[in-house]
Amino acid sequence: MNKRVLVLILFTYFSLFSIFVNGEETTSPINVIKYYINDLNKNKWEEATYWWDKESRKELLNFIANKEKQKYKHGLLNIKEANLVRWKELPYEYGKQYLPNRYIEKFNNPRVFYVGINYKVHSQNKYFINGVNYFLIAMVLEDGMWKIALSPHVPVQSLIYDGYGFGTEDEKAYTERRLKFYNNEIDY
Repeated sequence: MNKRVLVLILFTYFSLFSIFVNGEETTSPINVIKYYINDLNKNKWEEATYWWDKESRKELLNFIANKEKQKYKHGLLNIKEANLVRWKELPYEYGKQYLPNRYIEKFNNPRVFYVGINYKVHSQNKYFINGVNYFLIAMVLEDGMWKIALSPHVPVQSLIYDGYGFGTEDEKAYTERRLKFYNNEIDY
């Protein structure tokens, strides 16, 4: 009887271990996005990089360590506050048209989320404006855990037209609000 119990316990243990390794029971993609945005909201820049895939994480760590980028509050360092207010998963076959194939296809089971994040920023620019900003977040499994691989801006009007928008007034006006900042700055 003891052997049967031991075999049952070992079988259960290895079955659960297998589920975790395959990524099926790791933190869900939307929770990873929420944790990431929470870290941005608290200005925990290094912690925020944890939620990205390894390759992107290295680039982000180099970016946030750059003294000039810190001084001028470039990129993520421009964020004062960030709150996730809207999200939905898009069909991958639809969302992938907005992602660079050469990068995203090296991952297994990528998933694409359309998000609305309410920002307060130090200085508005074409990448970050005060109010709700809309973009995609591509999630990938890396070492059995969901990670952010990309977060590109998308043609919001196309998503609305194709039936994937949120239907809010600020979403409809997003492109116009953002365009005000396109020609009066340098890229960084």
